[in-house]
Amino acid sequence: MKKFAYIASLLLVAAVVYGCAKAKGYTPEQKRQYTQDMKRDTLQELYSKKPETRSLVKNAAGYAVFNNINTQLLWFGTGNGFGVVVDNRTDKNTYMSMAEAGVGIGVAIKDFRQVIVFNSRSKLNNFIKSGWNVGKAQASAEAKYEEEGASSAGEANLDADVVVYQLTEKGISLRVNIGAAKYWKNDELN
Repeated sequence: MKKFAYIASLLLVAAVVYGCAKAKGYTPEQKRQYTQDMKRDTLQELYSKKPETRSLVKNAAGYAVFNNINTQLLWFGTGNGFGVVVDNRTDKNTYMSMAEAGVGIGVAIKDFRQVIVFNSRSKLNNFIKSGWNVGKAQASAEAKYEEEGASSAGEANLDADVVVYQLTEKGISLRVNIGAAKYWKNDELN
């Protein structure tokens, strides 16, 4: 019985999170506008916290901005999100979705934004064409709600050609987990 309650709780949390991390709107135009607004706000926040990133983003081959919500309940974690990739040479926007899953131990509900800077045209084009299947290991201890608590604006170099910045919106996280993330084109918005 406890096992059933645990699985039902996990599925309920995953379903709630799945519904939260989508571009809002009824029409593709409204969803694209919502995504563009999220991109603008996220870049403004990144630039205010790390002013040097403005020139990095401007001079890169391109960049992506994603909004993600994820949860972890004891052993299993899940998350999803949406975003847009911008090719700086053509100024073309490609709208994408993302999902992640992981195993580990902990409890987390985390709302964050991610800025991926592509310094290589081939890495940018490959991301747009094929998305990524990214394996990752993560350990975090954070707590933030509205303006209270601690949050982060961290960065990770996947290699010299790709830099990822993560900005925590709000949430709580105490976990160690290993998982994977997948990014793909959003057919409805492109």
